[in-house]
Amino acid sequence: MKRTFEIRFLCIGISFFVVALAWGQQKTVSQDGVSLNYDTEMFSKVDIVEVKKEPLPNPHDRLNVHTANLLLLFYKKSQYTGSIKLYPLQDSSVKDLKAAYPELPERLKALTSLLHERPTLPQRFPNGTPMEIPTIQNQMSTQYFLSHLSYLDFSWGSGIGFLVQYSQDASNYAVGARLRYQIEAISAVNKIAISAYFDVSHPDLPHTEENGLVTDEHGEDLGEVDYLKYLRQMEKFLDEKRETTFRPPLDSIQKLVGSLRFENVDPAGWGLKFSGKTTVIE
Repeated sequence: MKRTFEIRFLCIGISFFVVALAWGQQKTVSQDGVSLNYDTEMFSKVDIVEVKKEPLPNPHDRLNVHTANLLLLFYKKSQYTGSIKLYPLQDSSVKDLKAAYPELPERLKALTSLLHERPTLPQRFPNGTPMEIPTIQNQMSTQYFLSHLSYLDFSWGSGIGFLVQYSQDASNYAVGARLRYQIEAISAVNKIAISAYFDVSHPDLPHTEENGLVTDEHGEDLGEVDYLKYLRQMEKFLDEKRETTFRPPLDSIQKLVGSLRFENVDPAGWGLKFSGKTTVIE
């Protein structure tokens, strides 16, 4: 791991720099042909990880097969607040992309179709449950709550942003207990997909602990019908809130992702290059 403090460290191996603007509130980080601007009031530390590939047939974790990717982890003081992952849509280190990453072509096709056709969202099943938003990487859990969905346009491509809660079980989690703002986007020119996830809250949401459950007035678990009704009510409740009233503001996360820039980037070559190296920016 390398800790970077001053611009003079530009001369070291990897392409990395930090530029503080005159008022000291913005920094620009750049690595592997990718740069991004962030607000130092929002984030006090950024880790940049060159995540090595995990292709079939012999991945470290068969449930987490993925291309090499550039991962940016954001912290407020010592607390993790969110991440941005950049996934190459090609990998010159493997002979057959579909054989190495079986889900990638279909996931890319689904997300590309959504961003091109832009249907009214959310689309719903007959019982009112919203249909899941396509993601470039398998989340290994279910999107059981969606709100504040919007299509986004960036200088380098397009995406979709949405409030979401995921679950791997049937527990009646309270809205706010595991609330995230997620952006799924594609830069077709640069052949990169972007996935951003940030913890968010809203001051008008009832207080709940992480993984807290919602119950009835007697402290009993809600039945399936009542829980689905509760989720739809909370979906409408958050839909009516302005983006700027969330913490952090949803539009600030959109701005952060939108600040991504690509110059002489070679994502197809990351599979040969990335080995897990981490750079820490403070």
